[in-house]
Amino acid sequence: MPLLDGVHVPATLRWLTVRVPATPLWRPVQGRLAPLVLALVAGCALTPPSATGPPPDGSGAPVAARVAGAGRGAEQAATGAAKAGAKAPRVGAATLADGESRASLRTAVDEAMPVLSRRAARPDATAGTRRAARSLQLLGEALAAPEGSFDAALLERFSVPAASEVFVTGYHEPTLTARRSRDARFRHPIYRMPQGGGALPTRAEIDAGALSGRGLELFWVDDPIELFFLHVQGSGRLELDDGSVVRIGYAGSNGKTYRAIGAVLVERGVLRREEATAPAIKAYLRAHPGEAPAILRENPRYVFFQARAARAEQGPRGALDVPLVPYRSVAVDPALVPLGSIGHLRVPLPTGETFSALVVAMDTGTAIKGPGRIDLFCGPDERAARIAGELRHPGQLVWLEPRS
Repeated sequence: MPLLDGVHVPATLRWLTVRVPATPLWRPVQGRLAPLVLALVAGCALTPPSATGPPPDGSGAPVAARVAGAGRGAEQAATGAAKAGAKAPRVGAATLADGESRASLRTAVDEAMPVLSRRAARPDATAGTRRAARSLQLLGEALAAPEGSFDAALLERFSVPAASEVFVTGYHEPTLTARRSRDARFRHPIYRMPQGGGALPTRAEIDAGALSGRGLELFWVDDPIELFFLHVQGSGRLELDDGSVVRIGYAGSNGKTYRAIGAVLVERGVLRREEATAPAIKAYLRAHPGEAPAILRENPRYVFFQARAARAEQGPRGALDVPLVPYRSVAVDPALVPLGSIGHLRVPLPTGETFSALVVAMDTGTAIKGPGRIDLFCGPDERAARIAGELRHPGQLVWLEPRS
């Protein structure tokens, strides 16, 4: 919901670029969420490594918010060995080393499979959608294999083309403190989508009161900087004063072109491009409160939200309209990678660890376009926020091809 302003943009890239929801976090979710640094710095002409992707899906799946965000997001790269007619190489199980829990992988499959199965059963289903549904079915079978035989079961069911280099970013689901009514502290509104059509005002106009008095306020928050980044992510959680937690997701935008504030700071010489991560941008804004409002208004795009019912343990909804799973769900370009596709991603994390795991294409993002881009959903906690905000690194990605 992998979202940037309801647009899913990779966390690190969002600051430089842009994410449209699928549902996202730094990327909107639900057709959000959607990755941030790109979105935040998107204007800085980052050139992702090249790669080829599997045949286009053509399913027209919705883009989740990011901005999550999805999420929350995505922009994913893929390999096209099968499409090109290349013979899949023999690959050992070590190549598909998976450091995440089997339970999380099972959750991702269980969430995505019903949706893909229904889509694949339609008379107009694309070959990509049918292949993705079959892949999820086969992965489910492999997960049901006896303890210790998962790797063998996986390689029996899938061929593994050569990996391609991709540029990896991350997105997460932010948590903000909020109130249902305005007071002296909580005075920054989270708006629902205006009805009636027609052109909507810019961020600067909305901040100046263009939508006041229309009853569009869902909640009020006390931090305009975190609110801005909520727009980038496209979804999030709100902690209310009665102890309850409400999840909100991308409902739409004002249709204005996204301008990355990371790019603005780079252009002004405040930050170098490689420094324009979400944490660095937030730190600058907080250290310069007099400049912050004007910097935020450099991005005319504005995101609107809606409350979403969900269990506390579930992630935000991505482009498949199912909950995203931390470190299993990725945002991709659905024109190249059918939603539901299964891949293996390996990339260094900002924590010093190396992420190596099977992932499922469950989200999209405005900034996740073309081959060579992928956005990893990292979850809702502080560790997820750090990884999503700083992850900007080349990785190795391979999309598995079902053998039958």
